[in-house]
Amino acid sequence: MALTYYMLLQDRVEEALGFFDRVDAKALDTQLQHDYFAAYLDFYAEEPKLARKIVDRYADHPVDRWRNAFAQIAAQLEEIEGEDAQVTDEEDRTQKQTELAATQPSFEFEVEAKEIVLAYQNLDRVQVNYYLMDIELLFSQNPFVQQYSSQFSHIRPNAAKSVSLPNDETSFTVALPEEFHNRNVLVEIVAAGQTKSKAYYSNSMAVQVVENYGHVRVTRAEGNGSLPKVYVKVYARMKDGTVKFYKDGYTDLRGRFDYTSLNTNELDFVDKFSLLILSDEHGAAVKEAAPPKQ
Repeated sequence: MALTYYMLLQDRVEEALGFFDRVDAKALDTQLQHDYFAAYLDFYAEEPKLARKIVDRYADHPVDRWRNAFAQIAAQLEEIEGEDAQVTDEEDRTQKQTELAATQPSFEFEVEAKEIVLAYQNLDRVQVNYYLMDIELLFSQNPFVQQYSSQFSHIRPNAAKSVSLPNDETSFTVALPEEFHNRNVLVEIVAAGQTKSKAYYSNSMAVQVVENYGHVRVTRAEGNGSLPKVYVKVYARMKDGTVKFYKDGYTDLRGRFDYTSLNTNELDFVDKFSLLILSDEHGAAVKEAAPPKQ
C-alpha cells in the first residue's frame, strides 16, 4: 500500500497498479484506504465501474476528511457522466477553481471539410464572421501566424451570421456557406467578449512535408497523382528571431520541391520554415517545418 501511494505521488501509474494488485486486502488493519485506492485507480480504466459502488458505501462516513474524499470521487464520476462540476469541500481551492471554470462561457472551433465544428459551454449564441483572404499577401506579411484576425479588425466581413446554440449540447456544427467552399476565407467567431479565428484554405491537394530531407511533395487529394508547377514560397525564422524570405519556386514533374537548398550557408542559421503552397487550380495550403537535422 505504501509503495502504491509513493508511485502515485510520482505519477507512475502503471507501477502503482502493479503494486496495488499485489496487496492482500484481507490482511490489512483497515479496509478504508484500500477502498479509496481502488476507487481512485478505477479512473485509469476506460470506463470506471468499480468506483461508483465503492463511494456509495462511504456517503455517510462519520469522519469528514474521508467522507469528503469519497464525495469528491463521486462528484467527478457525475461530471464524467455529463453533470455540472460540484464542490464537495468548500475549503478545497482546486474544487472551487474547477467549479468557477465550469461556469465561465468559453468556446473553441475547427474548420474542416466545409464545416465549422464548435465546442462550447455556457453560451446560447455566437456571431460568425467570414473574411475573404488574399492568402499570398497575408502570408508574405506574416508567414508564421496563420490566424490573421488582427489584420481584419477594421474591415467589414464579407458575410456574417448570428447562430443560436442548443442549451443541452456542448458541440454544434455550422455549415460553411456555399459561396466560400472554393475560396480562402478567415472564419471569426465572437461570443462572450472573446474573439477567435481560423483560416480555411480551400484546396484539392495533399501536401507532404519531409522535414528530414527538406522536401515538400504535392499530389492530388484524390487519385494520388503528382501535381507539377505548383508555386511554393518559403520564409524562414532565423535563430536570432528575425523572419526573412528564403526561396521560392515550382514543384517538378514528380510534384516535389526542395525548400532548403541554397548556394549559401543560410540553412545553418534557420530555426523554422513556413511554406505557402499555391495553385491556381487546386487552391492553397500553409505548412510549417523544422530544418533538416544535420
